[in-house]
Amino acid sequence: MKHKKTLFTFLLLCGLFVLSKPVSAAKVPVIRAGKSTNLKGTIINVKYRGTAVTMADNAAAPSIKIGSEIYVPCKTLFADNGIRASYTANGNTVTVKNGKRKVIFYANKKYAKVNGKKMTLKAAPYFVTYKKSNIRDLLVPAKQAAAFLGLKYTYSSRAKLVTLGVRSGIETSATQVSKVAKTRFINKMGPLARANYKRTGILASVTMAQAILESGWGQSTLAENGNNLFGMKISLSGNNWSGSAWDGVNYYAKRTYEYGSRGRYSITAKFRKYSCAEDSIEDHSAYLLGAKNGSRKRYAGLTKTKSYKKSKALINFNAFFANYKKINTLIKKYDIIMLLNY
Repeated sequence: MKHKKTLFTFLLLCGLFVLSKPVSAAKVPVIRAGKSTNLKGTIINVKYRGTAVTMADNAAAPSIKIGSEIYVPCKTLFADNGIRASYTANGNTVTVKNGKRKVIFYANKKYAKVNGKKMTLKAAPYFVTYKKSNIRDLLVPAKQAAAFLGLKYTYSSRAKLVTLGVRSGIETSATQVSKVAKTRFINKMGPLARANYKRTGILASVTMAQAILESGWGQSTLAENGNNLFGMKISLSGNNWSGSAWDGVNYYAKRTYEYGSRGRYSITAKFRKYSCAEDSIEDHSAYLLGAKNGSRKRYAGLTKTKSYKKSKALINFNAFFANYKKINTLIKKYDIIMLLNY
């Protein structure tokens, strides 16, 4: 009996050792910079609107996670499949266009030009030729590329799966914030607020009034340099929320004033930088719909009313908008509800 127990313990320990043994990294044979090498990491499956695009080890041009970064083959994923964007390669430069969204990647450079703005990349793209299929493609950081092209992005580490989807109504538009007259600002941003209402249920009048208040009619340095209409910082009350349109990397640093126990004080804060106004509005709405206070949503009920007064009260109750009275004044003074229809 004693020997049986000893044998059982030995087998159990062996089993635990096998289970805890780290999974060996995949090796994808490629040619990079004229030399044969292997991409070492974890093969990542990619789906676009539920359809497999680059899947598992048998893919002609697989996506791969190397370290903490997921790389996807740009032409294979975004042009040949997925959104069917236009793709042009010229030397070390690749241009991808999806409607008015235009992204220029530079091989081995940690930046890209997105809708005319220079945006930092967390990891530099680089060309490889997959030996198995002889496909040459530019590997780009998945999350940022998706954000720049107006796509929803989620990643499941358990399933080793990236899921991409369309941000309906804004995936092909890329409006830039610029200094214009007040009526022009409403005419320019109003359609974006209306489209956002159809997607999210957040009243266009509330979105527009908040954008006016926070950005000074689009004339603040933050709006002009970062397309940030709502003063969204890189971190908001420690909140994380799904559906964010921010790429998670780019920010604009500026001096701002905060209020605390000692009164008003000045700090240098980091604010989210977007490639277009559409992404700023999308991210702001995602925050309002997903931000939590403990286990409860901060702004629950926001989409259940068509009254801007009730919406304003819900938002102000949670202390996100300190100047709710000014929002009320703006809506009335410029007849925003009439201009935007809601």
